Amino acid sequence: MITAQVESFENCLPELKVLFPVHHGELGLFKGQMPLAPQYGEYVERERAGNLFLVTVRVDGNIAAYYVAQVAPGFHYEQTLTGTMDIMYVAPSYRGGGLCLPLFRAAERELKRRGVKVWYSGYKHHNPLNMPMLLLRLGFRPADVYCVKWLGDENGDN
Repeated sequence: MITAQVESFENCLPELKVLFPVHHGELGLFKGQMPLAPQYGEYVERERAGNLFLVTVRVDGNIAAYYVAQVAPGFHYEQTLTGTMDIMYVAPSYRGGGLCLPLFRAAERELKRRGVKVWYSGYKHHNPLNMPMLLLRLGFRPADVYCVKWLGDENGDN
């Protein structure tokens, strides 16, 4: 059975803590210099304040995909509530099963319910996993391009 829903980030933390290292191992940048160390307390605080939410797709009760977004007025558009993707992931063993569509549809419903007018979502350029086609299909259009550069030394020290 496949379900897509908004769930409590805080309540899902035990399951997410198992998935995040897999996610980071596949898509994280600068893995040798920038170890995975989520600020779980900050996530929970923002969720409690109503500024963050988690959407999951579960297959037979297990989290197979997740989408975390922050909700806040834009820095340059104080009167426009904006939803910005933090992270999104489909576990490798569930890919190809059509889970992205229900995941994004559930996220969109929640964003609309919250009154969000602008939704930013993206993907890792070095491993897009068919996300460009999906986002275009869902009505997104290309906006900003971000580039990244490591400024510390090769050992991870600043």
